[in-house]
Amino acid sequence: MVRHTYRILLVDDDVSSLEVLGEVLKRAGYEIFSAENGYEALKIIQGDSIDLAILDYELPDTTGLELLQQIKPMQPSVPVIIMSGNPSQNIRLDVFEAGAYTFIPKPINLRQFQQFVAQALNFRQRWTSGSETSSYVIQIKKSIFFRWIRKK
Repeated sequence: MVRHTYRILLVDDDVSSLEVLGEVLKRAGYEIFSAENGYEALKIIQGDSIDLAILDYELPDTTGLELLQQIKPMQPSVPVIIMSGNPSQNIRLDVFEAGAYTFIPKPINLRQFQQFVAQALNFRQRWTSGSETSSYVIQIKKSIFFRWIRKK
């Protein structure tokens, strides 16, 4: 049960995926802002405060990685989940290095998707209450670790 109406930005150029995921999240009690490209997503971010961003990696005008890099300076405490049908390990490393909360492979397992969303929102809640500084340090260490792996 959701105590607070969380605001989630959902970005995917596949309209049917956008509708299905949006409906799943609405039924779970979340307020959804949908966008089919990076431009629309940035307009939403600039106009509204959100609690979570879920971004497709491949967008018509940008990538989820570039969009994540634009969102973080505007709303640094917002966790970002990246989704992609591309199984490349380099994409996963790139998004984690950029500060993504997690990566979800497509096709999406809806039960797992809902778990990741709940975990990310729980992380945000703890982060904004000030109890997540150690997790932030872990994220930084994870980012350094991924850079180290890439150089090998």
